[in-house]
Amino acid sequence: MKIGAAPTQAEFHEVISAMSDRWYSACLKITRNPDMAADAVQDALLNAWNKRHQFERSARLDTWIHRIAINAALNQIRKSKPGVFEALETDIEVDTASPPTILEDYELEGSLARSLAQLTEVERICFVLKHLEQWRVREISRELKLNEGRVKQAIFRAVKKLRVSMQDMQREDNE
Repeated sequence: MKIGAAPTQAEFHEVISAMSDRWYSACLKITRNPDMAADAVQDALLNAWNKRHQFERSARLDTWIHRIAINAALNQIRKSKPGVFEALETDIEVDTASPPTILEDYELEGSLARSLAQLTEVERICFVLKHLEQWRVREISRELKLNEGRVKQAIFRAVKKLRVSMQDMQREDNE
């Protein structure tokens, strides 16, 4: 990539080919709705392309678009009515691991998805942004327009609920 220049169409195509499944998976974890997740990714890509001149070359293009996709997923939730989330069956990921590892990962993803479905919307979103997307509490607070104390409480409650609901997996690992 050229330093100081907006990303080219070829650079966008390359990063989209490599990362679109990851962006969709992240958006799906936030929205819990495949259509909303797909819309969020599409909105993010359109927004990123239209604002490509704002991209700073010190950042990675895929990370920049990932952040835009997360924000688009949050916007999808803001526009939706409460209670329209669907159960998440599995995430889309590209993996070259061995079949036993793939099965273990699939089981973990399924357990996590079922456990995340038991959280409130605020708990789920705060947990996903903090622990899966690596956002800081301050960033989550600003994006969701919640005070930092409420975000911390939501994350704490989410972790506590997830520990209880995923206890069976811990027991299986210890046996």
